[in-house]
Amino acid sequence: MEKLYAGLDIGGQTIKGVVLDGAGKSRLEVSRTTPASRETAASCGAAAVLEVIRGVIAELSAVGTIASVGVGTPGGVDSDGVIVGMSANISGWYGTRLRDEVSAMAAAPCAVRNDGNMAAYGEWAAREGSLKGLLFIGLGTGIGGGYVEDGRIFGGCDDRALEIGHFVIEPSGRRCACGIDGCSEAYASGPSIGRVAAALGRGEDAGLGSMARAAGPASSFKDSPLAARALAGECFNAREVYEAYAAGDRLALAVDAVAAEALARAVSVALAMMAPDTVVFGGGVIAGAPHLPARIAELVREKVYRDAWKQCKFETALLSHRAGLLGAALYGASLVVDRADLLRIRAR
Repeated sequence: MEKLYAGLDIGGQTIKGVVLDGAGKSRLEVSRTTPASRETAASCGAAAVLEVIRGVIAELSAVGTIASVGVGTPGGVDSDGVIVGMSANISGWYGTRLRDEVSAMAAAPCAVRNDGNMAAYGEWAAREGSLKGLLFIGLGTGIGGGYVEDGRIFGGCDDRALEIGHFVIEPSGRRCACGIDGCSEAYASGPSIGRVAAALGRGEDAGLGSMARAAGPASSFKDSPLAARALAGECFNAREVYEAYAAGDRLALAVDAVAAEALARAVSVALAMMAPDTVVFGGGVIAGAPHLPARIAELVREKVYRDAWKQCKFETALLSHRAGLLGAALYGASLVVDRADLLRIRAR
């Protein structure tokens, strides 16, 4: 029976699976709702998620023999494939022996990495040529990051390297979900973009600090339909903000400027640390704001020395929301195929 290479992308909202054949062609993709929430009892949350994973693997296995599995997951992951970092969107996920569980389900070798790193690997694989280092930034419910150099993921301790959403870019700024004030995630994740818009629209202190200059004067929002909705008590998400942005809404333009400033500050630190030649932006926020990479590239030039950005390209993800899924499948395949075969799968 034909050998297939499976990938899983585990998120707080969905669990996705794919199988690739030896030519790199997707033979089957499935998606299931993640049955976990902050309200779920910890002992039930992880068990329920694992049961869905079992069902996904069973579907994928029906296509052919699974030779390997790669898994991208929220949270820190140790060298044994155990979840050892926080994962706010999946209850009870800490301590799950994910590599052993999935390997047993699929009867195949399994590799587990942080989802940001798997997405970075997928975007690296999708690009031909002489990439030296690729920094991936995923903008969604949170802000994740990953770095690949010459085909190798740099994960740091417990795969937690380049948590760019938790770079502090405004000391004493907005409180982040991680408990620290001023993280970039508190200004530029999907939910945070909505919260900043609502706060500014109501005339509240949005914790902008030194970024208030990017937003401009509050008086300019008086004719904003989005601000009127905020004053009426509405809450927003990033999609709604960027729909208003497309219509030229002044409040939405201000919130976009704050998000770009926050991301540019975080990216500038990453450029000085890692010296990538390519920075890739992906995730749901970028789908609604495709202009952000170019805007961030402009702002970065003001925030870090020239050598850090002069050879660096800023791009939108080629694989869109599938970067983590396809990256996981390819990374898992690297466990069982040689480099020549891996490049053949990658080329597709």
